[in-house]
Amino acid sequence: MTNSPAENTLGQTGGLWNLWFGLAVLGFVVLCLALWFPRDIGSGFLQKNLTGRTVPGDAFFPVILVLLMVPLAGLLVFSQLRGGTARGGEQVGRIGLNNLLFLGRAGLVTALSLLVMNQAGPVIVWATNAAGLTDASGYRALSGTFPFNVMGFFVGGTLLTCAFLFITRHELRVRVRDVLIAVEAAASLILIFAGLLDNVQLPPNADL
Repeated sequence: MTNSPAENTLGQTGGLWNLWFGLAVLGFVVLCLALWFPRDIGSGFLQKNLTGRTVPGDAFFPVILVLLMVPLAGLLVFSQLRGGTARGGEQVGRIGLNNLLFLGRAGLVTALSLLVMNQAGPVIVWATNAAGLTDASGYRALSGTFPFNVMGFFVGGTLLTCAFLFITRHELRVRVRDVLIAVEAAASLILIFAGLLDNVQLPPNADL
């Protein structure tokens, strides 16, 4: 039994989208690491500050960002090379209303999560002041004190991860496992960027 023209067209088109987009991303990563960053960024990946401590340089976060693109692009390329594009899964290769609606939902949940991330810390400080647990003049006074300095990032990051799991799974509920994954992801980022790295401020502390 042969595949229908629609199925063959879907598989080939979807495969080309995945393959060429993945290769384009990998090419962009090489361009950034080999040409763009070395020419435009003053300091390196790590540098020593005035006290002799090793701290992230100006290239640290841009390099981390582009390196995170590599496994995602590799998955796209590998999914095409192994020949499984047309065997199942969602339809790819055609941009329609559902794709635009998904981008709209993604932008909305991202904006709301960033808003929560920005306001969660001040709200928590206000609540602890009202409960008599703290006596701070405001969030700025506790922005360098754990756990207040990471609460905004933790709450907003957890919400953002849960929201993306929700909108990509196409289900009308959030599983307990989703919340646990989101909590672990946010906590891991806090451990890396607030615990292991010096001179790194998690949002929104850098804007204070």
